[in-house]
Amino acid sequence: MSKHKFGFLSPQPYMEKALKDLRLVDNIEIIETKGWSDSEIDVIVEDCKAKGVESVAGFAQKDAFHHILINEKLGLQVPSRLAFLYCMNKYLMRELETNPNYYDWVDPATETNEEIVAKIKEWPFMLKNTSLSLGRGVFRIDDKEGLVKILNEYRADDALQKEIADNYLYYKKGIPEADLPEKIPPFIAEHFMEIDRAIEYCYEGYITPEGKVMHYALTEEVYFSNHQALGYITPPISLTNEIAPELEAWMDDYMGKMSDLGYRNQFFNIEFWITHEGEITLVEINPRAAHSYHYNYKLTYDNSLYGDNFRLAAGLPLEKVNPWEKWKNAGDPETYTLIVLITAKETGRAGDIVDYDYIDQEDKNGHIDVVRLTKQEDDVLADADMTSAGVMLMQLWVSGSRDEVISREIEIRKKVYKHTQKDNDTKYPDYWKPGS
Repeated sequence: MSKHKFGFLSPQPYMEKALKDLRLVDNIEIIETKGWSDSEIDVIVEDCKAKGVESVAGFAQKDAFHHILINEKLGLQVPSRLAFLYCMNKYLMRELETNPNYYDWVDPATETNEEIVAKIKEWPFMLKNTSLSLGRGVFRIDDKEGLVKILNEYRADDALQKEIADNYLYYKKGIPEADLPEKIPPFIAEHFMEIDRAIEYCYEGYITPEGKVMHYALTEEVYFSNHQALGYITPPISLTNEIAPELEAWMDDYMGKMSDLGYRNQFFNIEFWITHEGEITLVEINPRAAHSYHYNYKLTYDNSLYGDNFRLAAGLPLEKVNPWEKWKNAGDPETYTLIVLITAKETGRAGDIVDYDYIDQEDKNGHIDVVRLTKQEDDVLADADMTSAGVMLMQLWVSGSRDEVISREIEIRKKVYKHTQKDNDTKYPDYWKPGS
């Protein structure tokens, strides 16, 4: 069987194992991207054509627009600019939800503090910048004083406002003025979800060139009681495959509307809550596959998320039964995969907070499948780096039975920190124990 040639946009160091696997099947060209200008994209496209690259794919938020711009000039079908715009604004994406929780737009440039305070219907609530990613610009607001402080800080941050405005100049380029939504606000106020009243999940899917929603995979996000993320486990342990038809119906409804806007021939990633009462509610959508979950699907189901993205973009059929169908039809697999998230909530040198030598040794001994360092040992964490969830230092993939990955996470977390963690930072959910 002849190999295809695909372009991998800006791969990260931890993806090296995946790249080796991909190159056993197809030829992979590494493509480094920077800006979105026509001249920059044209240079990349000409290079792709000269090398015979059939399609490109990127898996981080910064790569999502490059995916569209490059593949479009390669003559491939891509999501419309309007659909992409909806995916890049947390207010617009909420507008497509059939039965949303409370939300409203907020624009500090056109509304006074008093007007914004007066319109808020729920306290506490979440205030989110609609276009930033990686947890930036996300705030829990408990009172008027906290809200006014954030609004005033935004108005004073000219650099941030310019960054957002510059991005939207590109996102809106080529969309007829009559098709643009009436409101594209910089902030959304929305319902605050109590973490002990719901569980968060991450769903992977794609839409065919003909507009059909295809279900691909599901992962559960596990949190400590203080909202700090513990890890991401595939398949979910708080759901059985009996819920698959209900989730398919919800996705068909939501993504059907996105398909009507022109979202075609591309993967997407949706985070959503399921409350204890069984209500499904949107967190956000990303116009790409979530790169972190490639190893989850590979280790548990032997599916290649990266490879399937390349094939879909190139108009090629996916060759394997996907993880969703395997879970839906066969139930829980023998192997679970967990991404263990190691974060710091104190300042100082990263290597003085967690034991990098311990992780390195566990990796060499084969006790960890993949290591991703998001901070290096000599990086110094300052107060300005801290978010409400701390600072991510590393992500560790472990696989095995359900009980094995839970036990392994608990063991790693006990040994990796050099200082004893506060009790409320490591208070596990009740179900996070072997045999539960």
